[in-house]
Amino acid sequence: MAKTKKESAFASVMKIFLNGVKLYFLNFEKFFKYMAFPIFGQIIGISLIFFASYIFTLHVSTLTNKNPIFDNIPLVFLMLLIITLPGFFIFCKAFWDYIVAMAALNSMASSLLEGANIDDTGVHTELIKRRTGSYILFLLLISAIYSLLSFPLLWGLLAVVFVYMALCFQVFALEEDKNAVNAIISAISYVRYNFLKTAALLIILGISTYWLVPGLISWGFDIGDLGGFFSYPVEQYIRLLPLDGFNSILSHYNIPFTLKSYTIAKHIVLMVVSFAVTGFTLPLRSLCCTALYKDINKRNYAGKIAAEKLAQRAGKPSKRKIQDEDDAD
Repeated sequence: MAKTKKESAFASVMKIFLNGVKLYFLNFEKFFKYMAFPIFGQIIGISLIFFASYIFTLHVSTLTNKNPIFDNIPLVFLMLLIITLPGFFIFCKAFWDYIVAMAALNSMASSLLEGANIDDTGVHTELIKRRTGSYILFLLLISAIYSLLSFPLLWGLLAVVFVYMALCFQVFALEEDKNAVNAIISAISYVRYNFLKTAALLIILGISTYWLVPGLISWGFDIGDLGGFFSYPVEQYIRLLPLDGFNSILSHYNIPFTLKSYTIAKHIVLMVVSFAVTGFTLPLRSLCCTALYKDINKRNYAGKIAAEKLAQRAGKPSKRKIQDEDDAD
């Protein structure tokens, strides 16, 4: 009996995952447009920061020689700060949009799962933005919990807590009456009797969207030498770093490793590609987790109805009936 139950739970998880994949690709263009700025904006913002600082570093000595007034360290740092501000603002805006998308995508996923369309993605975004204060508190609470459990000896507990809090964003986005604290508590209660099912779904999503797909695309970049092409501008910046000094230290301690600007640049490019791919698969993770949330909610509601019917047959008033009578009084 237990074996059948496990097999049915696994089949249910696979059904959720495959249905999520289908909806993801059917609406890929909409998801891509929605996630384009939050992802590429962060990459562009950081690139502008490093590009501006790189150009400034190349010309700061010439500028100082021609204008002695610039031979002032605080002034030089102020100028560096000013020229990097545009990239910083772009990064911050894109990062915030990505954070909002983490919740808004669950509202979109709910609409798709109910057979509606998501042509107006702005409506779903506004549902989160109008609760900005509560959402920021919600994010701070989650960050605080994960930070407290980030100590290596607590990683096992962190993994368990991560599963229990897997549906936090779904609860916050879809149950607007709940505040930040109640959203986390409710999410934990939903997973309480569905731990293995939730863990199985997270493992499948983790393998597919954090390892398999990013790994395949990064491999394609590497095989096609696209990594080498895009790493050239990154390498120019890395050459400004004191790599010879680092290599001397490594050699002094007999560490058989040498830092090379090209290798570092190539790894950075592949990391950026992996980040972009992982970001664009966020809608898939939202679809699957929202489907699990709705499935648990549906079964919980059906269970309450069944319990009420059993209570009525036994001649005992249900909790809902008692509540209605109290309200009438």
